Amino acid sequence: MPKEEKLEPLDEFRRTPQRRYDRPPQQEGRIEHAGRFRKRYFDLPPVRAGLDRVLSGVLCALMLVVLVNASAPLSDVPDVQTRFADWAAEQNEKTVKTLPGPTPEPGSELSYALSLDTQQEQLQQALLATPAPTEPGVTPEPTSPFKHYEPGELSYETEKMSVSIEQKQKDGFTYFVCDIRLTDVSQLRTAFAGDDFRSGIYEATSDIAGRYSPVLAINADFCRYHREGVIIRNGEVLRRQNIKRHHLLIVDPNGDFSALTDRSGKQGLVANRLEQENTWQTFEFGPVLVEDGEAAALPQSFYVNCGDGYDEPRTAIGQLGPLHYIVIVVDGRREGYSTGCSIPELQELFLEEGAQFAFNLDGGGSTTLYFLGEVINMPSGGKERSVSDVIMFMANPQ
Repeated sequence: MPKEEKLEPLDEFRRTPQRRYDRPPQQEGRIEHAGRFRKRYFDLPPVRAGLDRVLSGVLCALMLVVLVNASAPLSDVPDVQTRFADWAAEQNEKTVKTLPGPTPEPGSELSYALSLDTQQEQLQQALLATPAPTEPGVTPEPTSPFKHYEPGELSYETEKMSVSIEQKQKDGFTYFVCDIRLTDVSQLRTAFAGDDFRSGIYEATSDIAGRYSPVLAINADFCRYHREGVIIRNGEVLRRQNIKRHHLLIVDPNGDFSALTDRSGKQGLVANRLEQENTWQTFEFGPVLVEDGEAAALPQSFYVNCGDGYDEPRTAIGQLGPLHYIVIVVDGRREGYSTGCSIPELQELFLEEGAQFAFNLDGGGSTTLYFLGEVINMPSGGKERSVSDVIMFMANPQ
């Protein structure tokens, strides 16, 4: 029988011998390429020494000529004044245009007619600048960029409500006293920016009120800014968190005002009690200015500074009698018109007007008085500040 031939696997694994570091590697296993690739040389052909020197000299001479010509000016360069004069002349030719029509010669009829037109125009300007004549002994009032209203100019009256506004001045500040009479508590309403308490946006007082057409509107307490407190608006409870740093203005179902200054109650209990009493509105700010016709004790430490000398624009609301309210808006931060007033001065204004109750609302740049579609006061920032909510007095609430 033939002898079977032993087949070795093609992929037999052979272990590589361990490398020795005490002697150089063996050279037997290296592949020599000398016999496979022939080395080629690309050297330039040899040049005679004499010709080489001649070429080098020619190249140096050419480079020297180029450098000399590059460093010397090609022509005379004019000075700065000459170049500026040339540039100005060129620009004049581009911009100057000949006027239509002939140029009148001095002493001609055309020149005389043009001079008459000029004199007539100057006379008309002088007449416009001359103030109107006044009666003997009467000094004309200087024009002012600030708003001024005559007594009785701002008023509104129907069978359902009446509003009269008077602009007054005292101790360097200007303020508005609004006397408001309603026939039903539903005419005292509130509204939010975006028409929703949870909208998260802010709008000017006039933009919010403009969608409801109230007779009068003011900025409220900016309740969405401080994000706490007991918020009831138009009979709906919107927030139940008690807060210690504010006073709480309460409007009951009959439209009567009262305040809660002790805020030590547990969370939710105050809101639950007011909800059971069918409270119509609540506002978080303060302080309380007047109670039972007397000046209320102002807190020493409060959300706003209640001391003398802190003059700011102010917005405040009070009550004179059943469904009879008073709003006082004080302009401020405007030199020559109104500096604003302090909290004690605001309190004194309500006492002078006979208020039985008064409560301070958000002021400063938010202070805005909106009457019959127009902002009649002068907000301190030169424009209305965007707020979260307003108080409105409406003739026909919907």
